[in-house]
Amino acid sequence: MKLGKDKTIFNCHTHIFTIDHVPNEFGRTFVPRFLSKILTIKLVKWYYNKFTSRGNYQYKKFRHSLKKIKYGVIRICKWTYVLYWLILLVSFILKWFFKILTSFLKVDFLFSKELRDITKRFLTLGRYSLNYKSQARIYDLLEKTYERNTKVVVLSMDMDYMEAGKPEIKYLDQLDELKIVKKNNSDLLPFIFLDPRRVNETKLLEGKKNYATFLKSELQKGNFNGIKLYPALGYYPFDKELIDSYLFAQENNIPIMTHCIEGTVFYRGKKKPEWNYHPILTYNKKGTDNPGPIPLPQSGNYQWTTNFTHSMNYHCLLDNELLSNYLGYECDLSKLKICLAHFGGSKEWNKYEADGWNNYNKNISHATVKDYLKIKNTLNHKSKRTIWWNASWLSIIYDLMIKYDNVYADVSFILFNEELFPMLKFILNDTKVSNKILYGTDYYVVTQKKSEKSLHLNLRAYLGEELFFKIANENPRKFLSTSFKKYK
Repeated sequence: MKLGKDKTIFNCHTHIFTIDHVPNEFGRTFVPRFLSKILTIKLVKWYYNKFTSRGNYQYKKFRHSLKKIKYGVIRICKWTYVLYWLILLVSFILKWFFKILTSFLKVDFLFSKELRDITKRFLTLGRYSLNYKSQARIYDLLEKTYERNTKVVVLSMDMDYMEAGKPEIKYLDQLDELKIVKKNNSDLLPFIFLDPRRVNETKLLEGKKNYATFLKSELQKGNFNGIKLYPALGYYPFDKELIDSYLFAQENNIPIMTHCIEGTVFYRGKKKPEWNYHPILTYNKKGTDNPGPIPLPQSGNYQWTTNFTHSMNYHCLLDNELLSNYLGYECDLSKLKICLAHFGGSKEWNKYEADGWNNYNKNISHATVKDYLKIKNTLNHKSKRTIWWNASWLSIIYDLMIKYDNVYADVSFILFNEELFPMLKFILNDTKVSNKILYGTDYYVVTQKKSEKSLHLNLRAYLGEELFFKIANENPRKFLSTSFKKYK
């Protein structure tokens, strides 16, 4: 690829929702039920408003006064060397003690990795949402990180149905504000959220009160540039309530961005009995010829909600035979344009690299499509149960990109892990999939790991300008172009 004159960067995966768009009991299931009523979004807001310099001017003055006293005492004690060195010694011991204490409190047997992750997510939400207070101001901060005219895909979030209470600002109000931000910023490309429960709840209503109708209208008008899915919030991506919207999207070449990684944003309610088995995928029990549904026995929301997010669900959605059998009528969505965000996640990339003995995790290569289809890989493996439980999501997504014309993946969030860069570069030099990988960061969620500026510049420097602009310019133009708007 030769770099053209147009070097516009497209960041295909960002968020600018605020803490007021997040359900109050966001921490539910991570902590005991009685604590989830205490450790709430309201508590986070109270903490930032009362005990941070940006949130409370009086607190800032108090911290400044303490520093003045500290340095005043040190200045006086300099006249007496014994007291001066004693104070430095006491200060060193206290810092050393608190460092050991805080390190001890991070151990897994006291606080799980999931709880630590959600704590970081809480703090990130608080820092950005309360410091900048609106979607417009959060977007403004992001815009300053990049060159002028950078195009930014902003993904709205509908968390009203995740069973964690209600957010202070309703989802539809979030959309109204987002449309205003878009009107004032032509480089902003917002995606509208699609949740089957909202579709079902409003399907008997008329006009714009019918959410499926409203979604189509907003896309046709150009108020939104694509669709956002987040199955971890409690549904499968092949939910029957979504089919009509998918058909509209496929007909008009509308891009869909879907969450495909483990994470801390997921359904907080109880597991339903029907979720103990996969609705579509089957396997033959040992010693029998009768296929039965794959069992999904996990307990604990963090574990079983990944069943909704699993990359094999998109094979169920895009394979004509599997989907038609599930729906009970003929339906072909194999041309649906969909990006599996986060490329499965860094955990799944590490799983792929560590597995050196299974065929279904040996499939990434620079072989031609013709030669590749001759080998045993992930999607053509006989046992779907084996693939479900053992295959790396990276290998599954790789196969999906090869099998289906319009399946993409982005590198959002995982790009904080520079250990993955060599594998990413290897994949980007694979002509089978190199035109289907998108640049995205997952701003501002990913700032708990690294700053937006370092994420952008580190990846760009490692890949070089040609590969970087392939995923940040050439590929996004194709992905984002619709029947209503072209990016040539």
